[in-house]
Amino acid sequence: MSWISKIIQGKPDDFSHAKLVKYGIGSHPGPRTKLSFSKTSIKFKADLDQEKDILRAYLMGAPSGSHKVKGMIITYSDRQSEFSKLKMPISWKKSQGKGAPVFKANVNEVAPIEDIKALFDVDDPTTFYLLSINPRDGTKPWKVTTKTSFPKGGPKGDEEEEEEKDPVFTKGALGNTPEVFGYVIDAFLPDFRDRIGTKTKNITIRNNIVIEDIEIPDDPSLSFSEKRRLAKKRGKLVRVISIDNKDHTLEYDFLV
Repeated sequence: MSWISKIIQGKPDDFSHAKLVKYGIGSHPGPRTKLSFSKTSIKFKADLDQEKDILRAYLMGAPSGSHKVKGMIITYSDRQSEFSKLKMPISWKKSQGKGAPVFKANVNEVAPIEDIKALFDVDDPTTFYLLSINPRDGTKPWKVTTKTSFPKGGPKGDEEEEEEKDPVFTKGALGNTPEVFGYVIDAFLPDFRDRIGTKTKNITIRNNIVIEDIEIPDDPSLSFSEKRRLAKKRGKLVRVISIDNKDHTLEYDFLV
């Protein structure tokens, strides 16, 4: 279940909380996803914070055998011991600027799909899998391409008045198997499951994050960064879903 699905179902957890840490009081554009369905494929374009679920969908249905996987794993806690138990060799580097330490690992391997799946068995709320992957033998349509650095800033000036650009952080295509289709709907559209059928072609998902209140821990022993990380956010998730050019809007309250 994705972090957004957990909010929709009224069950936000540490994964949901981690995605909301960066938002302050006010209304903020959240991650967008564009999906296109055909008989054989599900094409996608998505913003940051959606890539993990797309990669899981790939690994769920992609053909067996070896796959090329390249990119970066980033985490905000020292998790070298967990990853060292896996078959895939990973070397970590620690960098620390003004904020919390960041651990980064470059990945560039051809590996059995089982070894790649194992990377996600040690997932946690502050681990990012910025990975591109495709079958070694080039089997179509399977391919995920993900950027290896976080986007900087947001719209500037009057950009909001211009035509909206497609999300570009992660993109590609998945095979449209029953298992993968079901996973994609559960991850990105659990509240619109009954409105999506075999004739559905194009879906655009816009998630808006509205933070109404922040409950900061009243503990003088905590540092500023710790208080920021632990603070609870109260607000709304506002979703505008366009299904074949017909818009639907739903809202969900959260405290997480």
